[in-house]
Amino acid sequence: MVLQAQRPIPLWGYAEKPAASVAPVSAEFLGKTYTAYVEASGAWRLILDGAEPGGPYVLGLDYDGTSLTIEDVYIGDVFLCAGQSNMELPMERLKDDYPEEWQKESYPLIRELRFPYTVHFSQPQDNPAPASWKQVSAETLGGFSGTAYFFAQQWSAERRVPVGIILAAVGGAPIEAFMPKETLASVHSQGQELASWADKLADGAYAARLVAEHEEATGAWDAALSLAQDPLAKDAAFLSGHFEAEGTLHLPGPFAQDPAFRDFQGVVYFRRSFTVRPEDALREARLWLGTIVDSDTAFINGVQVGETAYRYPPRKYRVPQGVLQPGENTLVLRVVCCNGLGELTPDKPLSVFFGTPRGSGRSDLPEDRIELSGSWSYRITRRTEARRANFFIHWQPSGLYNGLIAPALRLPLRAALWYQGESNADTLESAQEYRALLRAMIGAWRERAEDLFPVIIASLPVFGAPEDPLRRYWGELRKSQAAVVAELPAVVLADCYDLGEWNDLHPVNKRGVGERLFAAIRQRV
Repeated sequence: MVLQAQRPIPLWGYAEKPAASVAPVSAEFLGKTYTAYVEASGAWRLILDGAEPGGPYVLGLDYDGTSLTIEDVYIGDVFLCAGQSNMELPMERLKDDYPEEWQKESYPLIRELRFPYTVHFSQPQDNPAPASWKQVSAETLGGFSGTAYFFAQQWSAERRVPVGIILAAVGGAPIEAFMPKETLASVHSQGQELASWADKLADGAYAARLVAEHEEATGAWDAALSLAQDPLAKDAAFLSGHFEAEGTLHLPGPFAQDPAFRDFQGVVYFRRSFTVRPEDALREARLWLGTIVDSDTAFINGVQVGETAYRYPPRKYRVPQGVLQPGENTLVLRVVCCNGLGELTPDKPLSVFFGTPRGSGRSDLPEDRIELSGSWSYRITRRTEARRANFFIHWQPSGLYNGLIAPALRLPLRAALWYQGESNADTLESAQEYRALLRAMIGAWRERAEDLFPVIIASLPVFGAPEDPLRRYWGELRKSQAAVVAELPAVVLADCYDLGEWNDLHPVNKRGVGERLFAAIRQRV
């Protein structure tokens, strides 16, 4: 673990069976002994003296003859890294862009504590869900937050201290989920309703029924349109591309360019033929299809080479040696559309690569590839009603604050890094209201921690086509972020506008974001 340097260190826990006698809990750390008595409830708490950066150290605990030894304790700088998917996005998704990060002979001492998604709606929790610190290495790097890793790498290189990352990021979560309900009630335009809703969700049985109801509805829809329930999935000839097409589309692009796909929900099969040189047919290949709305399964010459269950991950499929054949080959792509917005995302690579491609954009792709963009044949095999919207319990107001943030704020921090806002920029009004919410959230966090710790905000990058209203809404939210920086002490903005991709909610340049966060905090800490 990594504990914050030069700050008193709180240590707490519970004795499951308080001793019959008045026995203290004792701790030994850095040559000092500390004691505390167990309360009637079993709770105990100690405050260890602050220390300079270093380690590894050993922390020893003893209670009524039972001893516990915690090894590999480091003193360094600890950062709470919170937000939604762009803070959470793991390095594994970035491997093609930063392969050198897996090839290092040694890594700085960076550790990440990632709590499970935990929500509570009654009150802030004192203890987080059980989790373990993970040290960065070639074996573990894939699971680290990309943004947090690149930030910590910069911090460690300059400060030469152990770095601890407490990750409290949940994909898609709005800022309301990270705030106390009392704060929401006082500053949100619908605060009273949100607080009442949180109170209702505090009834665990009610919340469980609600989650189960939504999961049953969406699960039934997914199952009905699944590959396993599709009779064509058992037709080898069909999956090899031997079917009569009903039209063509230019891909990548939105399906609705063809009137047949207006308000389309269901299953469609696409077909694209391509030619492989004899010498390439013996090689392993990669199939890249950008991102697809909503889910897909890909077949080459009737062999399944990949599948993805939802819209956001980039489709990067391995084509095993022997699947490709000299001459003509056929790619069949089965796509399930949920709500009439189906597409292969424009301006994304559609290619078969030989060897290992580097990068994700068009400017840095290897020449040794077969381009697949252009005219694709299609056949719609099923139409259905729209899929019910997902209900995520961890997106609900105050749940993440109580379950993730409040417990983490019991630990001393060097600073908090905040990369969030995408889910609050869906309308002009919500983007403008974000100013009051962000200001209030930071105030609530500092009040909980009893500390005016610095907060470093990653501004939202560019997103959306120029004519898309989202482009304006995201710009308005950036104004809200900047306003909060001007209004609150010890709050700094890292400008990440130019690090975005207009067609991707999850831009890959997380090294740039981490470096900008580092540069911003360096001015303040």
